[in-house]
Amino acid sequence: MLKNNSIKKFTSRFLTVLLNALKIKQLKSRRIIILGILAEIIYLLFYAINPLKKYLGDTALTASHYYIFLLTVGLLILALIIYIFAYKRVTADNNNLKIIILFFVLFNLTLLFVWPIGSTDIFSNIARSRVLSEYQANPYLTPYSAFQNDAFYQQINNIWVSQPTPYGPLWTIIGGAITFLAGNSLLCNLFLFKLFFIVINIACCFIVHKTFKDNRITFLYAWNPLILYEFAINGHNDILTIFFLLLGIFFLSRRQNKLKNHILSWTFLLFSVLIKYMTLIFLPIFFLATLFNLQQKKEKIMFFFISMAISIFALFVFYWPFLSETHALSTVFSYLLYPLEANKAAGLAIYPPILTVILSFIFSFFKITNYYDWSVIVGRIIFIIFYCLILLRIFIKRKQFSQKDVIKYSCLTMVVFLAAFFSWVLPWYYALLIVLLIYCSAINKYRYNQFIYGITLFSILYYLFLR
Repeated sequence: MLKNNSIKKFTSRFLTVLLNALKIKQLKSRRIIILGILAEIIYLLFYAINPLKKYLGDTALTASHYYIFLLTVGLLILALIIYIFAYKRVTADNNNLKIIILFFVLFNLTLLFVWPIGSTDIFSNIARSRVLSEYQANPYLTPYSAFQNDAFYQQINNIWVSQPTPYGPLWTIIGGAITFLAGNSLLCNLFLFKLFFIVINIACCFIVHKTFKDNRITFLYAWNPLILYEFAINGHNDILTIFFLLLGIFFLSRRQNKLKNHILSWTFLLFSVLIKYMTLIFLPIFFLATLFNLQQKKEKIMFFFISMAISIFALFVFYWPFLSETHALSTVFSYLLYPLEANKAAGLAIYPPILTVILSFIFSFFKITNYYDWSVIVGRIIFIIFYCLILLRIFIKRKQFSQKDVIKYSCLTMVVFLAAFFSWVLPWYYALLIVLLIYCSAINKYRYNQFIYGITLFSILYYLFLR
């Protein structure tokens, strides 16, 4: 009893000192701090994953034991519960913003030193980047597995590095620069990649706040457990795709000097595509929105030619180093046009989207031959029809089409894309959708919050489905 009282007194004094130091008196702000401390404790518990992994005899590069994923999912669900409760206590007060940002930076720095848990992507990125930086070979033609004497090969050899890189040239160049700086230390490579992603994640949070200047929207991004888990722990390059997309939306929403801002918006969106091709589906939406948003015919003509010139120039500059042989981009095109077939040919695992699973069940029930292939084809047809309807809707609404509509239609397009078109969908792919839902919530008086919570929970639980 005396021990419990001592703990309570210590906790009370600690919080009092912290709150007084921050000059925070509001009850809601104090509650957010308490919830932030609880979230920090949860993120600190991730340091126990790697010792537990070794104790259970899990020798994989990242965790593969089912019980480890049960623990990981449990911790993330607790973080999600705190996220939901803390959101209700966010106010427009400046102290609130300080608390949100302070804990956001603390969470990221805490997770910087956690060994990747749910994915080997960061190691695959290190391996593929070394093809360029260490061996000056073409990553679009030569897989990392061609260099079996490499210093890291025995440690990070997996099925993914037996394939050429499927990512855009801008990421290939950035990854090559990081591995060049990191040298022949795997830990140094891992640290620099994770540090880079965390810096970009913090920059994304800044852009979100700068775009809306709304503490609640900033919080929805900053404390989201999936975003923290995927980018601060697992280190996915999707965060760079999101970063350029958010810059594109930021300049699209600015009112001053419309033509200049629209050109910057297009440029950053193009950079997003050159990291990872998933955002390619947004290009026609942004292009039409800009043409319809500009008032003067002269500005429309200038935007058309300048945007085309920038696109051609960017494609030439970033792809030119890898075009020494005419078939250098065959891997990219095979992933873009025939992603399912490319994965099958490589012997890689297939993680089908929701609609494909539903259609497969229906087609198999009716004993349709090759039911899975048919479900993929039907899913793609559904997406193409939906996408054409979205573009038609934009054309019909061209006189009333706004930047808010760009966000809404981009979000809808991503929902159907992930549900119906993509041949394999992994948990971190939903981070981009969550960010778009956060933006939809910002422009629709927080009506999308339940979808944000739901998609976050689904993405967390998806790790159990994959096992």
